[in-house]
Amino acid sequence: MITIEKFQEIRLSEHLIILDTNVLLELYRQPANISLDVISALKKTQNNIYVPRQVYDEYLKNYHKTCGDEKKKYKKVTKELSDSLKTLQDDIAKKIGEYRKHNYTDISKLQHNLNEKIKDIQNIITNFEKSHHEEIQLNIDFLENDKVKEFIDLLHNQGNIGKKIPFSKKLLILQEGQIRYDNLIPPGFRDSAKVGEAKYGDLFVWKDIIAIAKEKNTNIIFVCNDTKEDWWEKTKDTPIDLRQELNEEFKETNPSLSVHFLTLDKFFSYLAEELKLGKSKSALQLSALDDIKSILDDYEDEIYQSIGEYLITINVNEELDEELETGDENIYWSIADVSVDKENKNIIYYVNLDISVLADLIHQETDDSPYAVEKIALALIGHIKVSMEEYSKISELKTLDVEKSDILHIEPEAWSIVKHMENQNTCKDIIAASKNVTKIQENVEQFNNTIDMSSLRQTLQQYAAVYEGLAQSIKPIQTNGAFAELSKQTAATQKALSAAIMPLQANSAFSELAKQASLYQSAFSAIKPLQANGAFSELAKQASLYQSALSAIKPLQANGAFPEMTKQFSANKKINKSTDDQE
Repeated sequence: MITIEKFQEIRLSEHLIILDTNVLLELYRQPANISLDVISALKKTQNNIYVPRQVYDEYLKNYHKTCGDEKKKYKKVTKELSDSLKTLQDDIAKKIGEYRKHNYTDISKLQHNLNEKIKDIQNIITNFEKSHHEEIQLNIDFLENDKVKEFIDLLHNQGNIGKKIPFSKKLLILQEGQIRYDNLIPPGFRDSAKVGEAKYGDLFVWKDIIAIAKEKNTNIIFVCNDTKEDWWEKTKDTPIDLRQELNEEFKETNPSLSVHFLTLDKFFSYLAEELKLGKSKSALQLSALDDIKSILDDYEDEIYQSIGEYLITINVNEELDEELETGDENIYWSIADVSVDKENKNIIYYVNLDISVLADLIHQETDDSPYAVEKIALALIGHIKVSMEEYSKISELKTLDVEKSDILHIEPEAWSIVKHMENQNTCKDIIAASKNVTKIQENVEQFNNTIDMSSLRQTLQQYAAVYEGLAQSIKPIQTNGAFAELSKQTAATQKALSAAIMPLQANSAFSELAKQASLYQSAFSAIKPLQANGAFSELAKQASLYQSALSAIKPLQANGAFPEMTKQFSANKKINKSTDDQE
């Protein structure tokens, strides 16, 4: 992205600051103190602000839901934590009850100590709510009064919103959009999965940018938080500037003008500097994630060294209560979250890392040939504190600690399904997915042991024959006066059918079958993201067959109802034939 010097140069020229939809909606998601600071700064430059009509329409379509979701978030923070703690306490009490049956020594003392710790945690939650009450209330008031909508209305009243796109022009853009997306020409081709004209929203915005630049003969600063590659040139997932194709397209219409892209955090940090806000805490919080990424690049060796030192202290066999031998390890980490504080001129970053360690599990065969067939997944958490002086480029690593979050022995069947997640997802996510896969496999095995597939197939064939008979019996009379008579007969048949089927509703064997299907379906939903995996596809196919079969036989429940049903339909068919003869 452009430097602050380039930004200041553009600000001294004729220019427009164009805001994208994601920037406007982001103001709802940020803490109120940050959003208020951003809005305050934008108001000081409002004569230079322009909102494309497409952006304005998208904002009006989405702001109610976004604002509502954020209000719920602030109102339920402590409640969700307290509910989670209560669930933990109930689980512990249940386990303690099981252990007590085996007369474990000091089990009551253990329960008392755990309950005391839970009380301590609840006190931490309560104290947090009290100490942050004003901050939480500020966020709720900001959203209740909708300061973002107030700012947008101000821009609208001042005439800073683009004109509605004429229908004929919109049709031309839609036609062009299809050609562009088919050939991966930016912007917006990453939205091709959207339905209708919504998929071309980015293209409408881009056409508006080119047109307004020409109309006003002005340079453009486009503030956009959509960092997909159909807008940006990127280096290692870091957005640099608009794509070269877009710059060339802009120059074709506006050869003497310039267009540059900035993310909201970078734009606000530059604007805060211009408005003499210094390195405000709001600006620091907005740019914290990007800032810390570049800072941690300087400490990559120290991070891996600390991970290695911690791994030496881990005894895998004790952790898993198994005799295992591990081989090669794949270690990778990512930033989980970051917060920033400022004390006078000193900036302090607090960073949490998601650290992943995937180790091959080695088995020794009789021919002494080791081979890796399973994995040990170890999820770690890293805690880092970094400080630096304001405006300085030199930072200092204050603390770096590592602790264990979770560990799992992933069996071969589960690993064959989740292995594609390696390097893309954290070990925390891989462990959760593996547990769900194992649960599904157990349910499938139990399901297979419960269902007699040959009997199920025979039942389905009978079921199909009965309905085919019904269809054939009513077909000749659907367009004549005999239908009234048939209705009477059908009512009688329905009553008889109900009487025949009603006793089946409490069938215990079927209830157990339905219960197993429900358990299977719940577990299956939990690993929906893994469905693209080849090994999983076969599992899903089997599950789908079982579920479809269950749904089909639910009304009949595979017992003595079929003879009664067949008898009723045969009688009905004879009546229908007699009615036809009379006609």
